[in-house]
Amino acid sequence: MEYFRQRFVEELNDEGLVRVRAFEWTPAEVLQTMAPNDYEVHFLDWVTDQKAEAKDRAREFLERLNCLDRFNRLHTQLERQSVIPFVGAGLSRPTGFPLWGTFLGGLTADYPAIADQVGAHLAAYEYEVAAQLVLDRMGPDVFAEAVQNAFGSRIKTLKGPVQLLPQIFRRGCLTTNFDYVLNRVYEASDCRLRDEFAGNRLNEAPRRLADEPHCLLRLHGEADSAQGRVLTGAEYTACYGDGGKYREIFKLLIANTSLLFLGCSLSVDRTVHALREIKQAAVVETPRHFAFLPLTEGTDREARRTELGQADIHPIWYPPENHDQAIEDLLISLMEGGFHD
Repeated sequence: MEYFRQRFVEELNDEGLVRVRAFEWTPAEVLQTMAPNDYEVHFLDWVTDQKAEAKDRAREFLERLNCLDRFNRLHTQLERQSVIPFVGAGLSRPTGFPLWGTFLGGLTADYPAIADQVGAHLAAYEYEVAAQLVLDRMGPDVFAEAVQNAFGSRIKTLKGPVQLLPQIFRRGCLTTNFDYVLNRVYEASDCRLRDEFAGNRLNEAPRRLADEPHCLLRLHGEADSAQGRVLTGAEYTACYGDGGKYREIFKLLIANTSLLFLGCSLSVDRTVHALREIKQAAVVETPRHFAFLPLTEGTDREARRTELGQADIHPIWYPPENHDQAIEDLLISLMEGGFHD
């Protein structure tokens, strides 16, 4: 409810400050102080209306984009506790953290000689190649400092639909993000994480999760430590290439569990390749996975479905005009029972 309360207060305060001579108060402060009972009743009514409006919007675009049945299948699996979210950078962006392309491009300000090369690789979605160029130029210590500066902050105010995750997913999360948004989100809820695995500790995660499933797995490491970090080409090759451990970790993690990709573009993605290889090598059927993805103008839906389908990832499309609103609508719809009518 804290997420909704934050939005409720913001909406009330949009009406402007209440001024009496030299004194100023926000409308939320006035209403809560002068009429606390009415404030709470109004808030609960507002939450009910917001959830109903979110479901109406979600139903409309899910039907229009032919994804309603797939969404309901996702909800059914979620009710069985067989879905884990795979959280990408898009869910941290509302809190103020940069996307990978923005971060890597910004690092060239002090290294203009590689700016054009890095920009070309970013335009081609070759993020790991761009990261390798930047690291080679900067050196590992300077690069690690830049990563920590950008993603290590723990004092940002949480924003966006990522705050809804603890109300929906109580078996933990996977993430490739370096930041600590998920830690903050779950710490602020009544569903605190039991453990966290990153770097070398990922090796023990599959066995530990059998006993304590509600954990955070940092597949690519964290901002405050270069150990186990996966961002550059060499680091990806070490983890996802021949002899790397990530495909085996994925294989164990998804044995009976579907992934829901949130805030992930899945354009040129090693995770997709790993899931594709697992599916191709499997002698029995593997779980289906889902992804909330924006249906941007010019998207070749057939080609995209074929590409993702090879990894058994199935898109639930949403309109791209307001990413955060659409993801919020979908998450609220999961919270509120889906559309089984």
